[in-house]
Amino acid sequence: MDKADFLKGLPVYNKTNFSRFHADSVCKASHSACHTLRHSVILKVDQNRRPSVYLPTREYPSEQIIVTEKTNILLRYLHQQWNKKNAAKKREQDQGEGESPAPPRKVARRDSQEMNEDP
Repeated sequence: MDKADFLKGLPVYNKTNFSRFHADSVCKASHSACHTLRHSVILKVDQNRRPSVYLPTREYPSEQIIVTEKTNILLRYLHQQWNKKNAAKKREQDQGEGESPAPPRKVARRDSQEMNEDP
């Protein structure tokens, strides 16, 4: 495949952007970056290598819908932590109530007349 043929069909704003491109030029980047750049931009097709293909390990239903959360991730995290903390407290209270009924925390208020009377 010729360079001009490859670049011919690409959408560009300015065709002169590719006028000074040379695939054989020396790459000043690291060897791996240069290698990747050349294989992605070079205009020759390697006949011996197969292209990389993603093979999924699971099958997902085709009608699967991805929905984004409307709440902030930080708020969701804080709510989860709060729920975990309160769940432990609720379990402790439930276990305490199951063993023996505890006296109520609040005591009924006596009438003010009874409090004023001295025995």
